[in-house]
Amino acid sequence: MAGRPRKPSAVKKNQGTFQKSRNPENELQMTPLEKMPPAPKGFGEHSLRLWGLGEELIKQNVLTEPDLVNFELFCIVYGRVMTFNEHIQKSPLKNVEGEHGGRSAQAQQMNADMALLLKLSNEFGLTPASRNKFGITKKKEEDPDIKKMRELIGA
Repeated sequence: MAGRPRKPSAVKKNQGTFQKSRNPENELQMTPLEKMPPAPKGFGEHSLRLWGLGEELIKQNVLTEPDLVNFELFCIVYGRVMTFNEHIQKSPLKNVEGEHGGRSAQAQQMNADMALLLKLSNEFGLTPASRNKFGITKKKEEDPDIKKMRELIGA
């Protein structure tokens, strides 16, 4: 039976659960990017739009230099799915049905791309469930009454 998967210390810091005594000393440390690099050449409009989302991932300390390869793949696959979807909207029957009434090769590829897209979305914390894994949340404003009480007791 396997135990819980280990969380990187960066994720623990985001969640506010980091304890130095419980952190392995030999953990591979990846420095989050400070600024999103320019999009790779050849990106279509859909891929470019998704590449812009990288800035938000950088703000959350999720995206590092080695992650850029997977994030680029994520943008490419997203662009392919969206382009194929537009193509289907123009002439649905011609592009979805194959020669013998089954799914066309293009439609099968789109389904495979959509599965990969969902998997990569989870890796980058881009689904509601996966955001909890990274501890990406909006900080709530503290209740003014509680803040005042904290000031009074010196906490």
